[in-house]
Amino acid sequence: MTTATIDRTTGDDLKFSVLGPLTVSAADGSQVALRGNRLPALLTELLFHANRWVPMSRLVEVLWGDTPPKSYVSNLHTYIHRLRGRGIPIEQIGGGYRITVDVTGLDLLTFQAEADAGRQAVRRGDYEAAAWHFRSALRQWRSADMCAIDQPHLELEAARLETERIAVVEECIDAELACGKAGELLGELDMLVRQYPLRERFAAQCMRALAATGRRAEALEVYQRSRHALVDQLGIEPGRQLRQVHEMILNGQ
Repeated sequence: MTTATIDRTTGDDLKFSVLGPLTVSAADGSQVALRGNRLPALLTELLFHANRWVPMSRLVEVLWGDTPPKSYVSNLHTYIHRLRGRGIPIEQIGGGYRITVDVTGLDLLTFQAEADAGRQAVRRGDYEAAAWHFRSALRQWRSADMCAIDQPHLELEAARLETERIAVVEECIDAELACGKAGELLGELDMLVRQYPLRERFAAQCMRALAATGRRAEALEVYQRSRHALVDQLGIEPGRQLRQVHEMILNGQ
């Protein structure tokens, strides 16, 4: 029979942030200290999977890679005990652990909840609400440099979450274009196209915004730059969506 043991501290007053350097804040705004490298790495992994069970094997892999010490079980228990001692609510379930956090207590959960709300608004056709929720989601990110902890497995997960962030940026811009905010988006889109030259959706959005504000020639230049980047770096031609936007602008639509 699987049993669960929960530390007496609930951690209700703690706020966790992983969308940027890891921080744990108390109710009075003071920061909870996590010294060394192991405690932040362990807590970050649990927060990346908040409210879900994380097997011990995964935590060992994050902390020590392929060469764990012989005492890894007792070492892991010690680290968990230290986190609990700081009021962090971690429960043990069989051969793994779980941290229980409210949506408002972790920026990652808030980001995901707001992004989901934005997508629901898109499905309803309410693009103003969708844009508001998407922007609220993106405001949770303090920095794209999420993982300052030198742990390859955490870096992979941080990269996956960064991909999620970029996708939400794309969804947000689509919603704002649908609201007629093309002129307001030109500066942001110019930066995104230059920062992500292989993201065809950003190029298509930039072209749409430029064309909507009467800058047709500049929109066609964006297409040429994007095409050259794709051909030079990936050896491929632009995809269907980008080609369609290009043809529509050529046809004056």
